[in-house]
Amino acid sequence: MAEDTLWRWQHAQAHIAKPPVEVETFAHIPGWVEDDHCAALACYLRSVDLANAKLPKPAEDTLAALLMDRGEARQFFEKNFVPFRILTEPGLLTSYFQPVLKGSRTPSPAFSIPVYRRPADLTPLPFGHALIVNGLTAASDAQGRFEPYFTRAEIEEGALAGRSLEILYLADAIEAFIMHVQGSGLIELADGTEARLTFDGKNGHPYTSVAKCLIERGHLAAKDADLEGMVSWLRAHSNPTTLLHENKSYIFFKEMNPAEPGPKGSLGVQLSAGRSLAADPHYHMLGRPLWVSAPELVFAGQPFRRLVVAQDTGSAIKGAQRGDIFAGTGVEAARVAGQIRHKCEFIVMQPRC
Repeated sequence: MAEDTLWRWQHAQAHIAKPPVEVETFAHIPGWVEDDHCAALACYLRSVDLANAKLPKPAEDTLAALLMDRGEARQFFEKNFVPFRILTEPGLLTSYFQPVLKGSRTPSPAFSIPVYRRPADLTPLPFGHALIVNGLTAASDAQGRFEPYFTRAEIEEGALAGRSLEILYLADAIEAFIMHVQGSGLIELADGTEARLTFDGKNGHPYTSVAKCLIERGHLAAKDADLEGMVSWLRAHSNPTTLLHENKSYIFFKEMNPAEPGPKGSLGVQLSAGRSLAADPHYHMLGRPLWVSAPELVFAGQPFRRLVVAQDTGSAIKGAQRGDIFAGTGVEAARVAGQIRHKCEFIVMQPRC
């Protein structure tokens, strides 16, 4: 059974270079027994019906017991999945969060940074299009003629002004940039209400890490180039937008219904702090559970060794052992997320049937 499951996992990834893997046993996974499998199962169940591939699902009459008993929840995963350890060199685990920002429905000197919804003339590039070679994923579609869409600099200099695309306005360009990188935001509006924004597309240009630019140019040491260090450097300089514009990628948002749970990832399910992972969909199908180990990372008071679920993606998340763990919402989540940049290893959970 394990050999057949291995073949099916590799066959599903046949369009990419397959990483070497070996069958693992649950008994030999450090930290497996101690993990909170109830929390992992609750996160996993949000993905079952939205995943592209058929995933095992508990019977309705056993669900309540599974979600309350860690041992029972652990046995569900052990009975229904085969673990495969990826044998490449350790990868990288980072983290993201949902920022809480101040905003307004109307522009003013205090709130002058627009947040745009996705323009109608922006469309994904068809497979094999020549512009993909340049790293583009979407473009402007003018009657079948694709042209690179406006860059971040062009948009922030007014390229989309006057098209009624503004959802709301923020007070600070650096905070707006951070929201773009994180992909969602909880906005506390000037009238006392709240708006929740979620990712709804990007301009198609490749992502450039501002922190990496600061390191390469000698402005920050690698150990200081976390979120806090990057923001401190930007605020200490009179024209930070010059550097921010080097990231040509620009994110468009949509406003969520206040009654909907959020924030949501690429799979369309509510993200769970410490359990939802952004992973590379070329290697890991959305909705699949993964065991991620980053022993040098202390998370919630324990070494990071836990069962997570691939429920999101990201422009910078590329590779078989590259992950971005969701840390939650607000200031404390931002602090936690900003400090996570650790070596990690993946064990893939492949369904037995």
